[in-house]
Amino acid sequence: MAGFIPEDIIGRVREATNIVDVIGECVALKKTGKNFVGLCPFHADTKPSFTVSEEKQIFHCFGCGEGGNVLTFLMHYNNLSFPEAVGFLARKCGIDIPKKKMSPAQKKELEERELLLKINSEAAIYYKAMLSDPSSGKQARDYLKRRQMKPEVIDRFMLGYAPASWTGLMQHLSRRKVSVEHLQKAGLVVAKNGKRYDRFRDRIIFPIVDIHQKVVGCGGRSLDDSLPKYLNSPDTPVYNKSRTLYGLNVAKDACRQSGRAFIVEGYFDLLALHCHGVENVVATLGTALTRQQMRIMKGYARQMVLVFDSDEAGIKAAERSLSLFMEEKIDARIFVLPEGKDPDSYIFEVGAEGFMKASDEALGIMPFLIASAVERHGLSLEGKVRIIEALKGPVGSLQDSVSRSVYIKDLAERLDIDESAILEQVRVSASKEKKADGEPKPRHGSKLEEALVAIMLQWPDILSALNSEEIVEGFETVEFKKLGRLILEKSTPERPLTGADLMADIDDPRIRNLMSSLLLEEIQQDRDSCHKIVKQYQAHLRKRQIKLLSKKIKEAERTNNQELLNQLLVEKQQWAEQQLEASS
Repeated sequence: MAGFIPEDIIGRVREATNIVDVIGECVALKKTGKNFVGLCPFHADTKPSFTVSEEKQIFHCFGCGEGGNVLTFLMHYNNLSFPEAVGFLARKCGIDIPKKKMSPAQKKELEERELLLKINSEAAIYYKAMLSDPSSGKQARDYLKRRQMKPEVIDRFMLGYAPASWTGLMQHLSRRKVSVEHLQKAGLVVAKNGKRYDRFRDRIIFPIVDIHQKVVGCGGRSLDDSLPKYLNSPDTPVYNKSRTLYGLNVAKDACRQSGRAFIVEGYFDLLALHCHGVENVVATLGTALTRQQMRIMKGYARQMVLVFDSDEAGIKAAERSLSLFMEEKIDARIFVLPEGKDPDSYIFEVGAEGFMKASDEALGIMPFLIASAVERHGLSLEGKVRIIEALKGPVGSLQDSVSRSVYIKDLAERLDIDESAILEQVRVSASKEKKADGEPKPRHGSKLEEALVAIMLQWPDILSALNSEEIVEGFETVEFKKLGRLILEKSTPERPLTGADLMADIDDPRIRNLMSSLLLEEIQQDRDSCHKIVKQYQAHLRKRQIKLLSKKIKEAERTNNQELLNQLLVEKQQWAEQQLEASS
């Protein structure tokens, strides 16, 4: 799995890292017993099913089945490759990773990503210098002053300015030996009609920084409202707009402390809130809020407040997000601003106190959908039909039967329609769309085999007292056999490995998830009980072998193969004697 990274380096990185500290930066964890639990960031989780073991340095979600060690988590959560995850932790621990064992292709890929991050950082520094330039940046500074941006907020978010020049950034970075090809790959340069030029020109620049404080892209706002008013970096090897939120690197601590996150659409909306001391705010990046962004935010805030303009576009944007919020079982509120206002202008008008007071009255998902549907369709006969049609899906998706009944009753009173008629429509819709997503995944295979693998993981010294290889090869469940073979291959009674160590060698996510679940399900038996389970399975193997031989004997009798029949009878007698001896 690691390929070119030496095993001892990977081991040192894991030993120097506490999985609780790393995951705790992304998921709100609470200590329960000797483990930590929280809402899973990988599925729509309402009850804390995500478990992190500090003792074993692993995690497992008993809802969706996802599990692994600290490197697995970083790879999945941050969309990193294995070497990138190791490198990220190594830098935090101050451990150097030798690259001499990399293949040329692997080395090129890793170095290219590092180069793109460096280019983005250099570009941000250049844009910031251009904003401070006495002559070229004056117009941009005047613009920010008119927008009432505070100097400390400008500095905190590293705002800059891209001059009107077609090749200003290209010329600047070419003097630092950066190729135009890499600038284009970073999304900072575009090609058209055989020519290349800077993507951002005569714009305020908003560097986009990920939660690891790396500049991964940029946004740009025109100074004169020329179109496009906003321009963003395209997706690149280091930037994915559907997984990134502007300002999260600054807002994450405030979101955790307050338990609430405001979500706005624009850069200046976010910056205006920061100018008034509201720091638990993030912004989408030119797209509708995505499922990945929602799951990321679940690790930082229990409640999310969507702040939208009151115009039709704002209402539609809010409605598009709500089905995802309901599917992800997130406590969301919709804060629709007064007509003609956006978050930027509104907070400058009412101040932080007025903004917070108004946001406290934001509607939940269902009240908002009901109010929005009534306003859009009206209360004519045809309007009432359309309202029920629009709301039967969202109402039916409510997991809590009490909440569902309350909203059906409220809707019936508003529309002056019998509750049973609405309930019938909701039931029909729910039966068609019912999903089992997020339900605990059933584990297949023998319970006895499962118990044996768990013993091998948690009582490794017992391996020396039994014929482990014979037992593992007797497993009928493919996943248990693969996991058992791995344990025998990698761990010995003299040198037992931890679950986190073993997981580093597992490429198959099904096997890795199975291992994490078995490691976190505590074995209640003592040593003697474990030996009894082993003996029970050995007896099961003997019975299975005798049954198989009986079938072969019948086949030999049917074909009148006397030589094979005699051989099988002797073999069956030997197994029967072993069974009798073991039971005595």
